[in-house]
Amino acid sequence: MIIYMHGRDRMKGRGERRGAAVAAGAALAMVLLGGCASPGPPQPPSLKLPEVVSDLTAGRVGDEVRLHWTTPLRTTDKLLIAGPVEAEVCRETPASATTASARVGRNAGKGEATAPCSPVLLRVQVTPGDSEAVDALPASLTAAPARLLAYRVQLRNVAGHTAGASPAVYVASGPAPQAVQELRGRATKAGIVLEWRPEAQGTGNREQGTEGAESIELDRTTLQPATANTTTTTASNSMATTAGLGPERKGGLPGVAKEPSESRFHAGGAVDVGGTVDRTAQIGHAYRYTAQRVRSVGLGGQKLELRSVPSAEVTVEMKDVFPPEAPAGLVAVPGFVGEPSAGQSAELAGERAAPPIQKLAIDLSWEPDMELRVAGYRVYRRDLNGDAASVWLRLGSELVPVAAYRDLSVVAGHRYAYRVTAVSEAGNESAPSGEVVEIAPAQ
Repeated sequence: MIIYMHGRDRMKGRGERRGAAVAAGAALAMVLLGGCASPGPPQPPSLKLPEVVSDLTAGRVGDEVRLHWTTPLRTTDKLLIAGPVEAEVCRETPASATTASARVGRNAGKGEATAPCSPVLLRVQVTPGDSEAVDALPASLTAAPARLLAYRVQLRNVAGHTAGASPAVYVASGPAPQAVQELRGRATKAGIVLEWRPEAQGTGNREQGTEGAESIELDRTTLQPATANTTTTTASNSMATTAGLGPERKGGLPGVAKEPSESRFHAGGAVDVGGTVDRTAQIGHAYRYTAQRVRSVGLGGQKLELRSVPSAEVTVEMKDVFPPEAPAGLVAVPGFVGEPSAGQSAELAGERAAPPIQKLAIDLSWEPDMELRVAGYRVYRRDLNGDAASVWLRLGSELVPVAAYRDLSVVAGHRYAYRVTAVSEAGNESAPSGEVVEIAPAQ
């Protein structure tokens, strides 16, 4: 009986311990479940596919097609791309390009993977960021007539998988325009004169079997100012619209308009005249130019450009060696100038003062020079009743800062001739104004 009771107690003890263990496990599970949210449905594994290229551009330059795009930083499920990425470039015929472009547009709007491009023309290794590729066209695509070409790019991950190709971009095949020959430039006061050998009429589009209007396009890069402590000026431009392509550079003087470090100009019209003037060039800067012929064509509803290879570079410095314009509108007026006498101070004390002293004078005035780099003026005079009537003498040793001057050194009854010049910050003096003659009044 004692042994029976002992075995029962042992069974009971094991049962109690088992129950405590179960309860502890349940409590631990409750703690763990209470400390985190429900994981929800399981997520599919990442395919690590690079996002589809969305900003592909292509341009025809000479016998090459140059492609640019941005390689994405992330995959289609928003993870950072790990490992190398291979870009495949496809060149497609107009017929397949139309079908492919429509298919890409439908799929992109639905969030579906775009169809891979085929056949693959080029393969290049790329990294996230700016990317490019160059397609050197075969002779069959640089001969007339011009035809429509379509390009797409698709990215493959390290496993060789792709999310699809980019939307198509288009260029024209056919012969490129002739390169601009003998580009040269020279600085003038009106701006930088650019000249080149014009294309002979009748040797362009018609002989090559292509159609489209051609123009000359000049790319300008602003270099560091040519000389220190020189002034700059801006003027209207005879060429067409300027497109800023980069950061702006300040002019040489405070308040002078900024100019873009890179600019593009179109010159000429239906006829290549072989030159133009860059009137926006600023004194004190140096500029580098290249030129291209650009032909516009229409193919398959697309307006496309074919560019020649860039010309040789030419650099021109706009040094401040040009004098300002001669002042205009000079007039002279004789008269008297009253100066206070010594007795005027006595008048203030209640005493009778002497009349003011009258001094002879000839007042000069002229139209102000509106050029920004004008520092002042010089006034010259001839005494026509003197011993050296033909000699011009400068009045004063300092520049006259305004467009007016009072000559107080005249002699009554003498005839005087005057003329004025403008002087730039660099010390360049203009041609003299027209002269005026006036007689100093008698006392």
